[in-house]
Amino acid sequence: MKKIDIKHVINKLEPDKGMEYRLSKKIMAKQDNKFVFRPSVSIAAGLVMVICVGILGYNFSEKKPDTTPQITNSKGGIYVPKIQLPKNISAAADMLGFIVYQGKIYEQVRRKISPESAKNLLGEKLGTTKGNIDEWSKQSEYAVEFASSIRKQDVYSVRGYDKSFRIMTYGNIDGNSLSQFYECFNGITVNTGEDIFNKLKIQNNIRTVKYESFNSWNNNNGQYSNITNLDMINNFASELKNAIPYTQESRSSLFDEGETNQKLVYITLNDGSEIQLRLFKDGYIYYDNCHIFFKMENQVFELLWNQLK
Repeated sequence: MKKIDIKHVINKLEPDKGMEYRLSKKIMAKQDNKFVFRPSVSIAAGLVMVICVGILGYNFSEKKPDTTPQITNSKGGIYVPKIQLPKNISAAADMLGFIVYQGKIYEQVRRKISPESAKNLLGEKLGTTKGNIDEWSKQSEYAVEFASSIRKQDVYSVRGYDKSFRIMTYGNIDGNSLSQFYECFNGITVNTGEDIFNKLKIQNNIRTVKYESFNSWNNNNGQYSNITNLDMINNFASELKNAIPYTQESRSSLFDEGETNQKLVYITLNDGSEIQLRLFKDGYIYYDNCHIFFKMENQVFELLWNQLK
């Protein structure tokens, strides 16, 4: 699937009249990546990755694919295992962009950043992706530093962020400056929202905030409204650290809730990076890359929700 993060289509799949049309557009649009993966607890040594679903020829109107990562409850929290690579990869599936760095998979984050902001965030050069992974790759080809499903690009650390969590690609292609974040949320235990959201550097670091309805997001309409009360947003961001984690599997029914019960919030930080949070009316928050729901049991959630008209 091309153009937009496939997880935007699959992990949040709600059948509707426009689904077939939107999927066909994404399948035909140009993209470097080959197939999609998700966290799993299979036993292959070292690395990461499982096929979510064969895209081509799939009837989405009849069945919702099982894309729930096998995230498990561990003592004191939720354990997100290292992603495992499958022994056999279907040529009929798409792959989300990824980079292997220091034995871990970093997943592509499809939120864009301006060339100016990206340049300011460039840290040390870590290496260059090999562009060696496609649907016919063998397992041994993944277990190589900077193996990737994207074309050859230079990889850098990101200023202000731990490289065990976030790295970035940066370069010029056909005269255009292109950059992309990659994040790693696997092989960790999540006890509270602090274990995830502190990595994103949200608190007291917010430049602007906008939101859109579920219907706008689901149809890629881009109908945004601004939130100007940054004090309220900062209070919300501060409370994220206390949010209680739940496995995606245990709360997957939230994805099926009606459009009035879901909103998408986009927080642009002072460094120009953007964070997308999917909010659910009953106090749940979902951040794509970690495949975990968080429950905020505090009035600040309700205050924010009531602003999202």
